[in-house]
Amino acid sequence: MKKIITIIFILLLTGCYNYKELNKLGIVSSISIDKKEDKYLIGAQVMNIKDEKESESSKVIVFESTGSTIEEALRKMTNTADKKLYGGHLSKLVLSEEIAKEGIINVIDLFQRLPEIKDEFTITISKGIQALDVIKVLTNGSTPADYVSNAIENSSIESALTYSSKLDEFLSFYLKKYIDPVVSVIEVENFNNKGTTINNSETTSPKTRIELSNIAITKDGKLEKYLDNDETIGYNFLMNKIDQMIVPVKCDDNNYASISILSSKTKSNVNKSNNKFIINFYIEGNANINEYNCKKEINEETITELEKLTNNKIKDYINKVLDVKTDSEFLGLKRIIYLDYPNYNNEKYNLETKININISRKGEISNSSKGEKYEH
Repeated sequence: MKKIITIIFILLLTGCYNYKELNKLGIVSSISIDKKEDKYLIGAQVMNIKDEKESESSKVIVFESTGSTIEEALRKMTNTADKKLYGGHLSKLVLSEEIAKEGIINVIDLFQRLPEIKDEFTITISKGIQALDVIKVLTNGSTPADYVSNAIENSSIESALTYSSKLDEFLSFYLKKYIDPVVSVIEVENFNNKGTTINNSETTSPKTRIELSNIAITKDGKLEKYLDNDETIGYNFLMNKIDQMIVPVKCDDNNYASISILSSKTKSNVNKSNNKFIINFYIEGNANINEYNCKKEINEETITELEKLTNNKIKDYINKVLDVKTDSEFLGLKRIIYLDYPNYNNEKYNLETKININISRKGEISNSSKGEKYEH
């Protein structure tokens, strides 16, 4: 009898009753923060809960308001919204460059204090465009907030061209000694008012697109500068954040091979000799040849040469990020020393990097005509 009552109770909580309750809530998926003159301009991207009859309407609604403080603007927004705004599912915080330069830490300190907001949302900086405009762009498929969050996650895994920075990690890095956090960066291609309409999300080739743009480094919780593609990849290698990626290597005068990194592991340690510190990075991994457009026949000698070219290419990525001119401790090099030598006091140090990417003989190339002679 108890089981029957339980089933009836569950059924009562589903269906139209659930829709009506959700329809009274404005579930905030993204928040943007800009400066407008001397006030904060806040935008909230709210999921538009709808039934089948309303399927042609937009998946999101954007509310905006201004205030002398961020919290004042957020509270004023409730006066214009027709639903109770709920931030428990916030997935993306978009900050303008001006706000990020003033202090990212000042903003997220507030969000950490709001009890209903979880510390799992992604922090991004809008490069070259107002943050409010970013959350207004409608994208294909999922909601714009999910689109950006998923794109950041996928890109950080597949191409190493960005880094998924969430609130909890940002705060963790900020509060530690000798390391500064980094932040994801997004841009908008061909922004115009049409990009904020439902037509932009329904076309197979939208003119207005949200694009990932590598990462930004910070100093004392403020935007310091942006990294380019190669520097971002180098950062991800040193931080042991490479899962999979393609490394293009030039194997003759005009042709390239695509080396697919299947796994990569970065370890580090510190040696001290004659009062000088040496940070050693060891990078090991496995790879396949995914594409081979070069003139040489694939054989054991060719594989060895490709391994050398791949290791040198990765070393180039790392050297480029090590050469970035900044006061930021975004690489955490001094922290690596500090963890082994707590009395470390900013003495000079050297770096050594050893890379060993092994190209497997049983890659996808083994199923192609170019790999047949090598395999047999």
